[in-house]
Amino acid sequence: MKKLFWSLIFVLSLGSPPLLAAESEEKELGLWVEAQAVSGKSPEKLILWYEKDFTDMLGFYALVSGESDRYRQFYVGPKVKPFDWLTIGVGIGRENFPNEFSGTRRNAYMNAELNGVSLWGIYETGPSGPWHKVTATYAVNERFGLGVMKEAGLGNGPRLEWNIRKNIQLWAAVLRGNALNADDVFEKKTTAMFAVNFSF
Repeated sequence: MKKLFWSLIFVLSLGSPPLLAAESEEKELGLWVEAQAVSGKSPEKLILWYEKDFTDMLGFYALVSGESDRYRQFYVGPKVKPFDWLTIGVGIGRENFPNEFSGTRRNAYMNAELNGVSLWGIYETGPSGPWHKVTATYAVNERFGLGVMKEAGLGNGPRLEWNIRKNIQLWAAVLRGNALNADDVFEKKTTAMFAVNFSF
């Protein structure tokens, strides 16, 4: 998975083929792909997120993700946009961890963007237990964003975003919080996260 992560970063940093770039300027497809690497023994993750608008207010979204430890999940659901700056969605799907568990996965998310400030939060629950992630960032300019991030199981801390191109973003975060160690005991730990996000 680490080789896949770094290969994806290299390929995406080269940019889109001219035809694809021209098409994306006309209309984005609503799909983004993100590869995440986490320090320590945490698994790497690959996420695919898709959104489709039916009207200015209604649409749907879907998520598929997998981790290097073979955990997999997906869910799909409706989303509403009650204001130009706010989107809310709820979804249902499945999760699976071979030889451990399998079952229904539910989630809810919200995204708010106003005056250069972006607030994004997601909550999931299912057989593997509850999980959540929240990010709050401020766009310093078109290239850089600064903010904070909180993720269940890792903690909270600062986050830096770098928009290499319109559709390619690198981000990094350093989180501090209680995490399970090799003996399944919670202890204070600092975790570094790196990711590349490609939208088209």
